[in-house]
Amino acid sequence: MTLDAALRDLRHADPRVRGEAAWALGQSADTDRAPALSALRAALKDDAGYVRYVAALCLAELQDREAFAALCDQVEDGHPLARQAAVIALGRIGEPRAAEALLRAMQDPSADVRFQAVASLAEVEGVRAAPTIREALLDHDPEVRASAAAALGDIGDRGSCDALAMLLGDEAADARFEAAHALARFGDARAAPALLTFIDDREHALAALEALTGLREERARQAADKLLGRLWAPTLVKVRAAGLLRALGEARGTEYLEKAARSRREPVRGLAREILASPP
Repeated sequence: MTLDAALRDLRHADPRVRGEAAWALGQSADTDRAPALSALRAALKDDAGYVRYVAALCLAELQDREAFAALCDQVEDGHPLARQAAVIALGRIGEPRAAEALLRAMQDPSADVRFQAVASLAEVEGVRAAPTIREALLDHDPEVRASAAAALGDIGDRGSCDALAMLLGDEAADARFEAAHALARFGDARAAPALLTFIDDREHALAALEALTGLREERARQAADKLLGRLWAPTLVKVRAAGLLRALGEARGTEYLEKAARSRREPVRGLAREILASPP
C-alpha cells in the first residue's frame, strides 16, 4: 500500500480498513517516516479501540519518542487492547519517564495489560524495578506471575531468588518453569527438580535442558541419556540433551554432537556446532 493510499484509508468509515492503513504506515520506508508518524499519532485518537491499538504498536515499531505523552495517556484508555499496546510501546521506546505510567498499568484490571506492564517496566527500569516486579509474582493470574519471573531473570536480580523459589510449587506450569529458569540463570540449584519435570515437555524441553546444562545438574544425566535413545524425540532436544551429557563428562554426548554438526538440517547443525564451540 502506498503512503497516499494509507493516508486516505485512515479516514475510511470502516475501522478495519483504518486499522489496515495504520499497519501499512507502520511499515513505511524511511523517506515516508515523517508523514507516517504524524498520521499514526493522530490515529491514537481514533474512535475505534482496535485502530488505537494498531497505531500504538506501529509507533513502537518506529521508535517514535515524540508519541511518549500520548502513549502515557493511552495507558488509561477505555479499551484493554489499546491499553495493552500503549504499555508495549512504552517499553519498546524505552523512555525512562514511562515508569510512572507502567506502574499504574501494573494495577490494570486486565491481566493482558499487567502481563505486558511487567515486561515493559523491566525494559525501562532494569534492576530498579525488581521490588515492584517481585510483587507481581503474587498476581492472581498465572501468566502475569510467569512474566514477572521471566523479567526478574532478564534483569539479573539475584536478590529475588527466594521469592522465585516460592513459585516453584505454583499450580501453573508456565509460572513454575519461568521461576526455575530464572533461578538457573543465577546458578541456584533449587531450580533443578522443577526443570527436570520439563524435559519431556515439548514447549519447554530445549530451555530446560540448556538451563540444566548451565547448572551441571548430575540428576539430569539419566534423563538426558534416555532422550538420546528415543527415536521419536525431536532432534534439537536430543542435541541439547547431548550438550548436557557433554557438560557432565559423557563421551556419548560429544559423539552425538559431532555427528549432529554434520547434519543436513541447518538448525540442528548450527546448534550442535554452537555447543561444541563452548567450553564443556
